[in-house]
Amino acid sequence: MYKALYRQYRPRTFSDLVGQTVIAQTLENALKSNKVGHAYLFAGPRGTGKTSVAKIFAREIEGIPDDTDRESFSDIIEIDAASNNGVDEIRNLRDAANYAPIEYQFKIYIIDEVHMLSTGAFNALLKTIEEPPAQVKFILATTEPQKIPATILSRVQRFDFHRIDVDQIVKRLEFVLDDQKIAYDPAALKIVANASDGGLRDALSILDQAVAITKTGRVELDDVFKITGTSPIDQQIGFLQHVLEKQTAKAFKDIHKLLLDGKDPIRFAEDLLVLLKNLMLIKIAPELVSENAFNQIENLSKEFSNSVFEQAIDDVSDNLMKMKQTTRPELYLEILAVKIASRLKKVDQKAIQAQTPSPAKTEMSSSAVLVNSNASPAESMASDFDNHPQAQVDIAEKNEKSNQVPESTEKPASQNEGPLESPSLAKTDDDSAWQVMEAAVKSELQAVKDAWPDIVADFDESVVMLAENSEPVAASQKGLIISFNHPELAEAAARTPDFVAKLSESLLDLLGIKYQLVFISEADWVTLRKNYILKLRGAKIEDKSTQETQLSNSTQSETPEAKAAPAESSENRDVVDKAKKLFGDIVKVKDENK
Repeated sequence: MYKALYRQYRPRTFSDLVGQTVIAQTLENALKSNKVGHAYLFAGPRGTGKTSVAKIFAREIEGIPDDTDRESFSDIIEIDAASNNGVDEIRNLRDAANYAPIEYQFKIYIIDEVHMLSTGAFNALLKTIEEPPAQVKFILATTEPQKIPATILSRVQRFDFHRIDVDQIVKRLEFVLDDQKIAYDPAALKIVANASDGGLRDALSILDQAVAITKTGRVELDDVFKITGTSPIDQQIGFLQHVLEKQTAKAFKDIHKLLLDGKDPIRFAEDLLVLLKNLMLIKIAPELVSENAFNQIENLSKEFSNSVFEQAIDDVSDNLMKMKQTTRPELYLEILAVKIASRLKKVDQKAIQAQTPSPAKTEMSSSAVLVNSNASPAESMASDFDNHPQAQVDIAEKNEKSNQVPESTEKPASQNEGPLESPSLAKTDDDSAWQVMEAAVKSELQAVKDAWPDIVADFDESVVMLAENSEPVAASQKGLIISFNHPELAEAAARTPDFVAKLSESLLDLLGIKYQLVFISEADWVTLRKNYILKLRGAKIEDKSTQETQLSNSTQSETPEAKAAPAESSENRDVVDKAKKLFGDIVKVKDENK
């Protein structure tokens, strides 16, 4: 009967241990000097040898020969605290501990995953561990020592097992494969060791799968990639280069291919961190980068400064935490691509100029505007909807020149005629959103919503995720506001000409309208909608006050309440009517006096 590799090659002596030299030496010295304590705690990550060392140590205490084929012994009792964590189980243990050993000198209890014991069980165990019978010894093992009560920790000798070094794991894997007479690619074993996260048991389990999947009888690199979800280095480099060069559409294609190949997005993000670390090391300490990796990433390291890689590392680290907490890590991988591309600038200034498109050179059937809802309503309403600026302006440049008055060179935009410029840089223009809302009609929005599933289904795989994470929220006969789940996706959409062009084309084909597209995040849309209603109310109140001042002399006999009531009622009706016209049935009227 076949036995898994990690069981076949479980260490049986201290000399077989991998990576825990200090612990093995300490325990051997305790045995030689006959100074074995009554209670030990082995703590550390999974697969690092805690239970194996506990069994070896127990056999050495009992004087059992190394070549004994027996797997279990009457006086070495193994308990799984995960399934025996109650008070009753520990009380039974405490009662059994009072009896003499059956076969050997001591009764040794190995309690695995001891942190799973309940509070009552720990209390029941406490007195026995503090003053055990002379013939009893305890070896506790855990992956989470912080969950063990301090009263227990203070009564045991604690040994912390560390993650095993990659090179040591590789050597052990080579030994196993040589012993099994199985050929292998050394690079494949390195990937297995990295994927095991410092756990030799995990590494042997992955190796078992690699041996089973191979068709050639040899452990190949491609097979290991499939099993571990790890991506090849050239795939990582290609994605990172597309992101740093702000080729977002190509980066999205890379992500799509990654998912089709069955790769793990979280593992890919972790691999990106390693790649970025090596890119920085090449310039600081090249001797620390392996020769193979050095040759593959040397050219990329020359194109960007270390400050660029530092920013990318921060972004990857932040998004990696979010990826581990969501059921859709691939979405955050796309957001990561957008975030890095929008923040980082290439070292080569000529490349920056080459990436900044001239408005005169790029044309498209519609234009997209990225909205920042922080602008005041008064500023947003200053320009006319049919005469809005079309110049392409970089955000940073716009902020630097905010106090200068630009010369107006734009032409009025025709409602449905003439190509509009393609924005490859996001704009921070609230004007268009406010103007769409001023002229918005519920029926127009409903028409777009009805056509939206067909529009999304028609997108290319490289940008379909942008469409899937967006929805129309307001529409007029001239403009359409699209809301995105995340600000980064709204920015990516505004910077992706393929997406804007396809969306405009689909809308024109299905609805016969060339819309002015306005891109906005979901959070900004909520704020903008609220501010719009407040603005409507504020404008009416101002008009009402002016009218009351003009009529004050002719209505002095009336009370203020009598004068205000009709005007306020009329004002509220107008505001509600406009809100319902724009937002539809979601508007609810609330009486503040009740």
